[in-house]
Amino acid sequence: MRLASPSAGRPSCCARADRPEARVGRILLRDTAITAPLPDPRTGPATFVLNGGAGAGQCRVVAAPAPGLWRALRRNGTNRGYRWHGPDPSAPGIRRIVLKPGAIEIRARGADWPCTVTAPQRLPVAVAVRVAGTRWCAAFDAPAVDNRAGRVKIAASPPPATCDDVKDDLTVVTQNVLHGLACPAGTANCRLADRIDLLFQWIAASGCPDAVTLQEVSDAALPLITAHLTTTCPFPYAMAYVRTFGVDDEAILSRYPFDVTDSIRLLGNFRHVTFARVHHPLGPVDIFASHLASGSDGAQSPCAASCPAECVGAGAATLRQCQAAQYANLVAARHDVPTPAVATGDFNESPDTFVYAQFAGRGWIDSHRAAGNPECDPLSGAQCTSGRDDTSLAQLESPALNENERIDYVFVIPSSVRPCRIEAAGDPDGDGVASGLFAGRPNPFVDACGPAPEAICWPSDHIGAGVDLGCT
Repeated sequence: MRLASPSAGRPSCCARADRPEARVGRILLRDTAITAPLPDPRTGPATFVLNGGAGAGQCRVVAAPAPGLWRALRRNGTNRGYRWHGPDPSAPGIRRIVLKPGAIEIRARGADWPCTVTAPQRLPVAVAVRVAGTRWCAAFDAPAVDNRAGRVKIAASPPPATCDDVKDDLTVVTQNVLHGLACPAGTANCRLADRIDLLFQWIAASGCPDAVTLQEVSDAALPLITAHLTTTCPFPYAMAYVRTFGVDDEAILSRYPFDVTDSIRLLGNFRHVTFARVHHPLGPVDIFASHLASGSDGAQSPCAASCPAECVGAGAATLRQCQAAQYANLVAARHDVPTPAVATGDFNESPDTFVYAQFAGRGWIDSHRAAGNPECDPLSGAQCTSGRDDTSLAQLESPALNENERIDYVFVIPSSVRPCRIEAAGDPDGDGVASGLFAGRPNPFVDACGPAPEAICWPSDHIGAGVDLGCT
């Protein structure tokens, strides 16, 4: 892949399906607007986004080059520029970045460069480079000098009128994976291994989201999940996981490294919140995951004399209501950075209830509704996330929805410094992550699903939820 703007030099290329180590890429942005004094990438976060779509064979790269690998040119970075040298996992496949007055150049090579280009590249290809509060962008469009499987070359393109359409996306999905401990003996926790395999097929088909939060992670599920972390996507997922009882724990998967992870118990000492601060290209992004109490552990029992002051103050009457108040208070306390955050999980309550209001009432955004999706229809199961039988295989092996309520959420806590917008329903940008349901159809990776030996139909009794958040 070679993209150059506004002038081109010697051609370089390409993507080899048979020799991934031979992949190369060069992106060159030339513009007189890149002027000194230049921001210092060693002290301010730097990001590089190349978005040609997340479809099969397309090129999409999101990198946050490690600040410690930048060097000032001629000991005068402010006026002369900066050079970054890889390889480093923070910038997959990128070997060199040069930022100097008038030009930004990115060079990449090797199997870590995630641009396979096994089909003609969708155009335009958007590029954004951000250092601290400064952002430069480009949009490489037709006519291309060459655009075919294995090779893309665009010699020059005019700059876009604004950078508003070149977005840094935050993509997150959440899924209750169903531990299957109530399933009949001999069903291997309702075919847990098959269901985890299907879950990761969905993750790959969804363009490999930046983060995945999971609930009901049991001791049996943990090794099955771990086995997929390095094999599902072009990058390895890191995992934040703290074992409590080995029955109903949370895990947070991230394509970017963690700055902080933690697990905090809620009232009742069984449910908890898992927290991770992720070193994302947007900056430090906070991700929270929880599974609030169900009927099996006294969700509706009175909060009564054991009710903490924060729950009494919120008006909580039950154990689950108190846990929701504690969860929301924890998010408010921990999220002390200006970048966006997400609070995810299985809340075990429908919209417009006390539990829901602990989040929506703070101005946090229910991404499902904000994207324009219809509300859950209990009669048809459309847009619902729960209701399927979790004690047998019958409905997990049936392509019917069998859902009747929406209780799984991705709430967005908006950024205080950057305009961000939840993508409209239906995945219009084509990156695979929709703001709405996740894994919302019966197994699409086989011709038919059903009882063994056929493939499993659903990864869980729950349908997950996702968000694609674009920030300019």
